[in-house]
Amino acid sequence: MRIRFWKVWALTAGFLTASALAPSLSGQEAAAGSKAKPAPTAEKPKAAAASGRKVVLEIAVSSGTRGEGCKIEVKPANATCRFTAKTVEVSAGGGNADKEKVTLDDVEILGADRNLSVAITIHEADGASKTVYRGYRVAAEPKSGRPEQFTCWITSPSRSAVIAAPDPAPTRR
Repeated sequence: MRIRFWKVWALTAGFLTASALAPSLSGQEAAAGSKAKPAPTAEKPKAAAASGRKVVLEIAVSSGTRGEGCKIEVKPANATCRFTAKTVEVSAGGGNADKEKVTLDDVEILGADRNLSVAITIHEADGASKTVYRGYRVAAEPKSGRPEQFTCWITSPSRSAVIAAPDPAPTRR
């Protein structure tokens, strides 16, 4: 019983001492007449390297557009990057992959990881469409006068449908 009584008094004394010393230890002014000075607010400067970039995407679409061509739409995939959406017409070429360069002006990267996320949508003439999401890591400081360039290889929706279709039953010979 005596030990318990001593613990209660020690605990109470500790709380009273802490409450009396806490305002002076925390650095807060205890005088009633003094006014607290507001902390100076420093505006967060926008990094010049993160905004106003010029990025060139070279999009290579596999052939399979059946000679009709397609439309490619490039827009931001998430909120960490901003740029104006672009739409480009791709003519039907005879090669294996039709390459088209899309220039994105005034790209603003808002995330700390410097990731440029784009959503590339291919619209074919027959109505089939396919959206592909890509992320590219851009340089911390872009070289002056030279845009950053990335290449993206995509299969067209009609070609993807042919690849994804189940194999026909084998013929007997």
